Amino acid sequence: MIKEYFKKYYYFLFLFLFIILVVLIKNNVLANVDNLVYNFSQTFLSDGMTMFMKLVSFFASPVCLVGFLILGLLFLKKKGIFLVASMGINQIINEGLKYLIRRPRPSFPHLVVENGFSCPSGHTMGGITFYGIILIIIWHSELPKTIKWLLTIIFSLLTVLIMFSRIYLGVHYFSDILAGLLISCFTFVLIYRSYKHFLV
Repeated sequence: MIKEYFKKYYYFLFLFLFIILVVLIKNNVLANVDNLVYNFSQTFLSDGMTMFMKLVSFFASPVCLVGFLILGLLFLKKKGIFLVASMGINQIINEGLKYLIRRPRPSFPHLVVENGFSCPSGHTMGGITFYGIILIIIWHSELPKTIKWLLTIIFSLLTVLIMFSRIYLGVHYFSDILAGLLISCFTFVLIYRSYKHFLV
């Protein structure tokens, strides 16, 4: 009985962990961890790495994702509409949580200009949601399995790099990234189930 409930509702664990993380953030418990991870990221600091991190970060920026969403509407039809709707909901959730948590940006040197609150990371949520849905579409396509796995590795690596780039660029704490990851895992399960229900 318990095992069946866990299989059905396991994704609420991500929401529970997110709530715990927010409590820790609010009580400044993770300051040392955030500083440690930021200092580690700065061991890679160079002009070339900064350019690369800015490029990586761009792939989860609003400008880039809106461009991809327009292409999705043009070429993916119903799936494109699903993609746009999911990203819209994702943005509302991100902005709502940022307003509720109201965490200021890090005091680290910012290598890019960012405004607004810091937690959870919008780039993390946007990257996981967008590229995750693209992978769902890919795995329900007629593409060869080898290509599916190759694209899965590429988009997964890109998402990890996006998360790291936000710390490297000094605009997010590690805990912001972790918060974005946890809430995205929760919402992504709901997105995947919705996709299977309406489009498969």
